[in-house]
Amino acid sequence: MLNNFAAGRIKSMIQRIVSASLLLCFLLVLPTAGQSKDINIGWSGIGSWTTLPYVVANEKGFFDREGLKVQLITFRGTNLMLTALLAGELDYATILPFLTGAAARGLPVRILGAVTKSSSYVMISRPEIDSVKALRGKRLGINSFGSSADYAAYAAVSRSGMDPNKDVTILPIGGGTADRMAALVSGTVDATVVTSPAEYQAEKQGLRVLMSASELGALVRIPITGVGATLKKIEKDGDEIVRVLRALRLSTLYLLQNPEYTHGLYQKIMRVEPALAERLFKLYRDQYNPELSLSEAIVDDLLAVGTFRLKEKPKAALNQQGVRDWSFAEKAKR
Repeated sequence: MLNNFAAGRIKSMIQRIVSASLLLCFLLVLPTAGQSKDINIGWSGIGSWTTLPYVVANEKGFFDREGLKVQLITFRGTNLMLTALLAGELDYATILPFLTGAAARGLPVRILGAVTKSSSYVMISRPEIDSVKALRGKRLGINSFGSSADYAAYAAVSRSGMDPNKDVTILPIGGGTADRMAALVSGTVDATVVTSPAEYQAEKQGLRVLMSASELGALVRIPITGVGATLKKIEKDGDEIVRVLRALRLSTLYLLQNPEYTHGLYQKIMRVEPALAERLFKLYRDQYNPELSLSEAIVDDLLAVGTFRLKEKPKAALNQQGVRDWSFAEKAKR
C-alpha cells in the first residue's frame, strides 16, 4: 500500500504527463509558423478586367500576407462550379449572378463581397443594324438562357420598348465572347452581347456597337465577380472569409492606385495595345469596388438575373437577407 506522500508524487507525475500530451496534440493541429492555409476558389478564368483583383492578390502577395495559399480553379460552366462548391470541393466561388440566383432558390449559399460594381457587357451587331429597335424580327445571340449575358440582352430589348419574348429571337450560342463573335460574323445571329473590350475588335471587322459598356451598364448593373460561399463555410470559417476579402480589397486598391502597373496588366492579360489599355482603365476604373458591399438596387438586379427565366418565381427572390451577407466585408475594411 502506498503512503500518502508516494501516492501524491505518482498523481502529480500522471497529471504532468497528461498535460504534456494534451499540449503536444494541440501543437500538432496548429499550423507551423509561416505555413499558409490552402484554399480553392472557383472562377471563370483569366482575361477579363473583372477578375484582375484575384490576379493581383496572388501576384503581389496579398493572399500570402493573410496566411492563404490560393488555388484559382477555372470552370467553363457555372453549374459545375456550384456543384463543386456545395460538395465542399471549393471553398469559394466568384460568379455573383449565379450564386445570387441559387440563394434565391433556397440553396445554402450567400454572396459575401463584390470586387466590381457592374459588368462590361456590350451589344454589337451586323453593320446594317443601326439601333436596338432595329433588332425587331432579328436573332440575338447569348451564351445560355438564364445567364447574366442573357439578362443584359433581355433587359436591353425590353427597355427599348420591345417584348424580348416576341419581337426578337434570343439564341443560346454557348461558349464565350469569341464564339458569339464568330456566330455574328458568320450570320448565324444578327446581334450579340459580348464582354468589353471585344467591341474594339468587332469594329475592326466592320461590325457595329449598338450599346457601349457604359450605355448597357446604365440599364443593367450586374457585378459579375466577387466572393460567395456555403452557409456551412460561413459558420465554420468566418475569420478566413475576412482574410480573403481583405486581400481582395487591398489588391483592388492597388489596381486603382498604381495606374502604370494596371496598364501593363491590361496589356498582358487582356492583350491590348498600350493606348487602348490606358483608355480601358479610364473606362473601368470607377467600376472596381474596394468597398466590397453593394447597394440594395444592385442586389435587386443580381436577383433578377438569377430568377427572370424561372417559370415559377421563388418566394425568397425579394428577400435580400437570404442572398447576401456583408458583415465579413465590413470587418475586412477595418
